[in-house]
Amino acid sequence: MMKTTNQNQVSTLDQLTKRSVRSFWMDGLWDLVIAGMLLIIAVWGLFYIKFVAFPSWTWPFLQDLGQSIVWMGLLLLVLGLTVYIWIMWIVVKILKNRLIYPFTGFAEHRFFLPIDPKVFGWYVILYFTGLGLLYGLFSWIKGGLNMMSIPFIISPAAILFGVGWFYGIRRYLWIAGIGLVLSLLLELFVTTQANYMAGPQNFLDTLPQWGSPSLPCLVWAGLFMISGLIGLINVRSEEREAKPAVRSQ
Repeated sequence: MMKTTNQNQVSTLDQLTKRSVRSFWMDGLWDLVIAGMLLIIAVWGLFYIKFVAFPSWTWPFLQDLGQSIVWMGLLLLVLGLTVYIWIMWIVVKILKNRLIYPFTGFAEHRFFLPIDPKVFGWYVILYFTGLGLLYGLFSWIKGGLNMMSIPFIISPAAILFGVGWFYGIRRYLWIAGIGLVLSLLLELFVTTQANYMAGPQNFLDTLPQWGSPSLPCLVWAGLFMISGLIGLINVRSEEREAKPAVRSQ
């Protein structure tokens, strides 16, 4: 009897945790935050790829720093994203308190969400499987591994599929598929091959062995913006449906 009671308590706790994590994403605010983060990475990647993939005389500035610019660029990105996420965590909490919780009820969320291990498992399987398949595909079609492109094509899709499937967020499943296909096709057939000695002429100009994170990040940023707006619209729609009808006298 005691064992059954404990199992029921664990099951109830798991369900509450699952609902809490689901509510964290359902309203779409964090989708908009992620869209902003991807835009930052896209702009950063536009400059960073010039420093790591092309000779120093093609760099737009900082030619005297040499390869130390590679580590400085990574550090700048990490620090920038850390500050951005910290600020957005505060902003989103304020917006949820004012715009979301009055209609959905209050839900306290920790900074590090208790994501189920199954989601991580699915992510690892999908990410590394996709990574291997896309490396082979790009080597065959583009003549290089596109090392800076493929992780940004497959990773958002794997995350969205895992979270969307396990927590029942259907829009994530659609966006995962659309984003994967769209970013893959654009990267394969829209990007052009840059002249190594002259450097890239625009953000579509890449080297087959390097690629660039900018284009896939822009694609995913746009889709996360759409996802965020859908989440906000759904919350408002549910609010209107929950209100009792008021008859005019």
